[in-house]
Formats: sequence, structure tokens, C-alpha cells
Amino acid sequence: MQRPRWATRSAKGNRWRDLVLSVVMVMVAVIVLEYQGMFQLLEWATFDHYFRLRPPEAPETRIVLVTIDEDDLRELGGWPISDRILAQTITNLAATNPAVIGLNIYRDLPVSPGSEELDQLMETLPNLIGVYKLIGSPVAPPPILAERGLIGFADFVRDQDGKIRRSLLSHPNAEDQVQLSFAAQVSLFYLQQEYDLELTVVDPQRSIMELGQARFVPLRGVESGYGQTNAGGYQILSNYRGDREQFVSISIRDVLANRLSAEALDDKIVLIGTVAQSLQQSLYTPYSDTDSSFASSSLVVQGNFVSEIVGAALDGRPLLRWISGWQEVLWTLIWAVSGVMVSHRLLGERQFSRQSRTLRWLWLGGTLVLTGSLPVLLSYLSFQLGWWLPVIAPIVALFGTGLSTATGLIRERQYESDRRLLQFLEALPVGICVLNDDGTVHYANAMADQILGEIGVPGSCDEVRQAPAAYIAGTEQPFPLEQTPAWRALQGEHSQANALDVDLGGKRLPLEMWGAPIFSRQGNVTFAVIAFQDIASRRQADAERERATRELFQVNQDLDRALNMEVQLTDAAARFVPHEFLSFLGYESLVDVELGQAVEKEMSILFSDIRDFTSLSEGMGLQDNFRFINAYLSRMEPAISDNNGFIDKYIGDAIMALFGGGADDAVRAAIAMLDCLSEYNKTRQRPGRPPLRIGIGINTGLLMLGTVGGQHHLDTTVISDAVNLASRVEGLTKLYGTPLLISHGTFLQLEDTNNYMIRLIDRVQVKGKSEKVSVFEVFDADPPSLKVAKFEQRTNFEQAVFLYHVKQYSEAQKLFEQCLEKIQGDRPCEVYIERCQQVQEEVQIESEDGENTL
Repeated sequence: MQRPRWATRSAKGNRWRDLVLSVVMVMVAVIVLEYQGMFQLLEWATFDHYFRLRPPEAPETRIVLVTIDEDDLRELGGWPISDRILAQTITNLAATNPAVIGLNIYRDLPVSPGSEELDQLMETLPNLIGVYKLIGSPVAPPPILAERGLIGFADFVRDQDGKIRRSLLSHPNAEDQVQLSFAAQVSLFYLQQEYDLELTVVDPQRSIMELGQARFVPLRGVESGYGQTNAGGYQILSNYRGDREQFVSISIRDVLANRLSAEALDDKIVLIGTVAQSLQQSLYTPYSDTDSSFASSSLVVQGNFVSEIVGAALDGRPLLRWISGWQEVLWTLIWAVSGVMVSHRLLGERQFSRQSRTLRWLWLGGTLVLTGSLPVLLSYLSFQLGWWLPVIAPIVALFGTGLSTATGLIRERQYESDRRLLQFLEALPVGICVLNDDGTVHYANAMADQILGEIGVPGSCDEVRQAPAAYIAGTEQPFPLEQTPAWRALQGEHSQANALDVDLGGKRLPLEMWGAPIFSRQGNVTFAVIAFQDIASRRQADAERERATRELFQVNQDLDRALNMEVQLTDAAARFVPHEFLSFLGYESLVDVELGQAVEKEMSILFSDIRDFTSLSEGMGLQDNFRFINAYLSRMEPAISDNNGFIDKYIGDAIMALFGGGADDAVRAAIAMLDCLSEYNKTRQRPGRPPLRIGIGINTGLLMLGTVGGQHHLDTTVISDAVNLASRVEGLTKLYGTPLLISHGTFLQLEDTNNYMIRLIDRVQVKGKSEKVSVFEVFDADPPSLKVAKFEQRTNFEQAVFLYHVKQYSEAQKLFEQCLEKIQGDRPCEVYIERCQQVQEEVQIESEDGENTL
């Protein structure tokens, strides 16, 4: 017997060589990607998350922030504040004996009145430090303070995502002279005056300096989460203490009014600056999101920089450090090797290898994820001690080596599977013959030799194992060569159940044969597999089978009639209990449903209701009422079913529908219902048939679908707060006079909100809940002129809603009135105008925060 080439290949190979090679390849790829900065954004996001997870530190008591906010600007006459106000502020602060006063306000030009007073203070005060801008578009320092050397630049270093994670302590100017930053100048002045500490250089080659207990090591631009980053000047990682609440703050109005005790600022660092959002350039820190409402102020960032330097020098508070390049490679290598060990250990278990492929991959993925959490945990703990360890590169290396090792082990098992396949073929009770692409016999199993002997199969072309003559079954006609399974398989065709007779030395042997081609990657036939068996005994059984078939025919006819009746009953039942509802419960037939069966699922719930239905129905008889409701409902149902939804129940004239495929299906169905209603209203032009108006509310959330009832009567229902909220959203359409409202949950589940005409209507309080829900109007089905007007005024309308909710009622009312001029009869505008007027008249109709309760 010939052996197949694929069965003689070594299964194991050099396992350890492959493992080492996979680790090296993954490590090289990870190091190259990390050097190119491909992991920067993820590393920065992790770095920021560490700050937000870190327990709050004790407030900084050595630093006092004198803030200028929006209220201060309104009382002081707007921005810029005059030199006289600044001079008075500094004079009052100096009277409390602070150690240093940092003026974090540009004063390159005088702002009258009071310029002479401010200049005199700058000439006489020994501890007043000003700011200027050095990099980019420079802003000159105050001339007097510049002559005295009491200035520092206020430039910040931003990463590519706009956040400030590095503190710039010094930078050369245009003449290549090293200039100190504002934070460094204030800190060094304070430490020298109060503690007689001086900055000393301990390693000139690496620019390492010491200040008290602090040891400063500059960034080189390739540390931890950074790839090739500009590290000009003397930069360090900023170990933020926190946001504004971590510092003592005093309003400038309190300072001007001398509402300070004589020793309130004694020996303190005082920083003066603005925190007004209208004046701030967006400054983002690790504590910030990219939303401008979370932007920090320059004063708070400078306070953090000063606190970092002073705290490190006096208290030994950790300065954030990083590991060197070779240490980072070693750190990544540890987790790359861990990925190999996890995969090898897990996939090498014999018991585990018997599991299904899906389960094996799930176990492997879950184990790698669990292992990948270890470098994150270690990195976070190190961060608490002042070290920043990268986590993205180790995790990528862990998963890379883990998956590559898993692939290698799976490939090894494939080789083992090939050898087992040979044993399997030998054990099969049918003859198997494998032909080469030229028709010669490549392999024949033991059963093939037992059936045919040492000869080939019909259609093969082997000089050693010659094929016997073949005939059409039960005849003397030769079987066409081109129709034999072997020949067709060699031509790339599959053939099944071909019955033919072969001549074995004058004895006819009936065979049933199958053929299948084996293709290469290029699509060429490389092998043909022929399976065959002796069917002599089966032919004898065919006659008996034919007789039994005739007897069963009559029984099958009776069964078909019974099945047809069952189908009719099932279709009738589906008109009362939707097939979709049964499908969600896991049933195929209504007869399988049991009491109490329920399933949890996230779905979109649609409620619709006819406006003023009571008054419409009063003028109709009972029969007219039923005809009217059925005419309306029959038009609404296709809009729901065509958009992958189903009607759960009719509640009089109201409809409750469910959508399991997504929120977009529910919104499209609602728009289609309104379009259909518009066409229906065209038929209601006769007197006494006023046009119909409906309200539709949609919410998306988790709900329970199930059965309720008793022993003799069941019903299907859905139970959830999400259903109640959908009903209440529909109720809001009456208040706002809008035909279609959706909840915040539905809005967030839409694939692309730009596909719809949507505007924010309100943020309401759910009755019995502490949470607040935003509701949105979808006005795609409005008349064209109204839709255009709402779309053009959408920005102004939503801005007015925002002003209303931040209690700027006068400004909100003006914007709503402007919108109402453009959108004639817009009920939401009218509602908000009425609310604004009521609030301004101090008539408490709504809740204390001016929000409606749903």
C-alpha cells in the first residue's frame, strides 16, 4: 500500500525553536511600533486614568490662588482689569506678608488708569514675579520686572491630543539664553527665601539637578508612553496634585475688600490669575475630558506645577520617573514570555484540547485578558510610588506571543491529526482510493484492496493497478469513461451515488461510488478521492423497501392533511400572538408556551396614540367606531412590520410595538407611520371627518418578555421601566405638540443621528427616579417648509434650551422668541416662553431646578 506524502511529515518539529522565534518576531514588531509612537495615545489614556483613579491627596496649604471669575469681571468692569485694580490687589496681598506673589497675567502694555501705581509696586516689591510668553507668538514681560529678573515664561507643553502632561521648567530664548518658567521662578524664589535651598547640578552630562529632597531628571522624548516626542528645554512629567479644589482659593473681590486676616497669607505662595471660562484658552490635564466644560485654567495648572516642585523639595513628594530603554525592553519581554507560557500551558493540557475550537479560543482569550491585567495592576501600583511603566506595549507583546504560540500549537496538532486521518481511513468500512492528478493510484485503504484486490478503480490510469471494465448497472452497456466518479473528480467535479458493475475475472460486482476533487491554493486539482462499497445486498433490500414505501404512501397523505390543518391553526394563532414574540421566548409553536416563561432583552418600545380620540368617537356609533379604528390600525401595522418590528398589543386606539433589531428600526417605523397618516388624512376631506393627529414616543432599554395569567388563560406581556418610560415619552408629545419624541436611550442607540432630523426638546425628571432623561424630537415627517425652518433654527433652539436649564431665563426667552418667529406655531418654543415668563415672575409652577417632571 502506498503512503500519502502528508502522512509522513514530522508533527512536532523543533517546538522550542519556533517559540523563541515567535517571541523575537513579536518583540521586534512591538519595539518598532513603540519607537514610532504608535502606542502613545493609548499609553496617555492609561496615564490619565491612573490620575483619576489615584486617591485624592491632602490639599496644598502653601499655595493660595487669587482668582478672577466671571462674577468678578462683571463687578470690576470687564476684561482687561485696570492697572489700578491690580495695584490695589497686590498692595493688599503684600500687607499680609506672603513669601512670594506670582502675577499670572500678561502686563506687557499698561492698562490705564493706575499704571504709575502698578509700576511703583513692580519697582519696590522684592517678591513680585510676572509672566511672559516665550515660545511661538511671544508676549513681552512687564519691563520693570524684566529688568529686575523677576519674570518667568508661562508657556505650556501640549501632547498631540492637546493635554498637558509635562512641565517645562526652562527653555532657551532666541539668544540661546536659558530662561526659567513661571512655576520654576516662583518655586525657586520661595524655597531660597524661606528655606535657603538652592538648585544644584549633580550630573552635568545628563542634566540631573537636585533641590532639597527633589532630584530632577529631564525627559528625552522616548520615555515610557512617548515615542519620538519633542523634548526641547528642560521638561519633566507633571505629577498633578489635583484640580482647583486641591488649592486654597480667594476671590479678587475679597482681596480688594480687605476681607483677609493679617496672617492669612503669611509666608505663603500667592498666585494671581483668571479662572473665567470666557478668557481661558482650553487647557486640558489628565483630569480633563476633551469636552470644554472640563477644561482647566492656566492658574490651576501653574499652581500644580509650583506644588509639584515645592512638594518634592520639602516633603519628598515623588516626581514621576520612567524606566530606561533597555529596562522597558526587559519589561515588555517578561510579558511576551508570559504570553508564550500561558498559551503553551493552556493549549498543552490534554483535557483542554478535547474541548471545542470556540471554547478553546474563549478560554485562551479570557486567560490572556486576565494575565494582561497584571501589567496594568503593577503599572498602577508603581504609579503610586512615582514610576510610570508602559502597559500597552507589554499587553500587545503578551497577546502577540500568546496568539502566535497558540497558532503554532494548533498547526502541530494539525500534523498529528493528519497521521490519525490515515488510521481513520484504514478503519473505514468502505473502500477509499486516492488518485494523483495524472490518474495514478496514490493510496488505497485495506477495504479497497479487499473489495477490488490489487487493481485500480474505474477511471484511473495506473499501469501497475489497472482499472477493471465497468458497465451500466444491470446492463451489458459499458459505463462511459468520462462519467466515472474518478474521471469527473480529476476534472474538478463532485459526483455522488453512481451505481455501476465491474468485471472481476468474469464475476459482476455491483458498486456504488463517490468522487471528490482536492484543490490546491491556486485552484488546481491535486488529488481525487474515490469512495466505493459493495451494494449487492442492498439491491436485494430495494425491492422490500419499494413495497414498504407504497404502504406508507397512503399514511403520508393522511398525515399531510393533518399537517395542513395544523399550519392553518398556527397562522390563525399568530394573528393573536406574534411569531416574533414566541421566537424571543425560544418557542416555535404556541402550543409549547408555558406560564411564567420570560427572557430579558434590550429592545426599542414604540407607543402611539390618536390625539382627541374621545371627542372624535363621541360623534360615531359603535359600529362606526370599530370601522374607524380598524381602518386606522390597518394602515399603521405595515409601517411597523416593514421595519422589523411587531405589534405587542392594541390598547383601544393606541399601539404598543417592539423592535429587537435596533433603535433605527423603531425611528424609521415611526416616520413611516406619520407619512402614512398624512396620506390617510388626504382621504378624510369630507365634512365631519377632521384630519387625525397622533403622538409617538420611543424608548430603548432592557425589558422582560414573558407570559402571565392563570391555569386556563395565558397572555404575553412585557415588563420594564423602559416600557413605562416609552409610554411617558409618548405622553410628552401632547405637552410639546410634537408628533414624534424619542428618549436619550434611543438617541444613543442610533447608528448615525445625522440620518435623521433631530433636535433636543427637554431634559426631564422621571417620576419616582433620581435620574433625568433627555427627550428629542424627530421631525423628518413634518411638512417640508416646517422641517426646513426647524432644521435652520435647530442650533438656536438647542442653545436656548441649554440657557433655560442653566437658569439664564431672560436670554433663553429671547432665543425662543426668535425661533418662534421663524417656526410659526412651534409649540415647544411657546411652552418654553411660558416657562421663562413664569419663572421670571417667581411663580413656582415647575420643580426647583426649572425642569419638567415626566
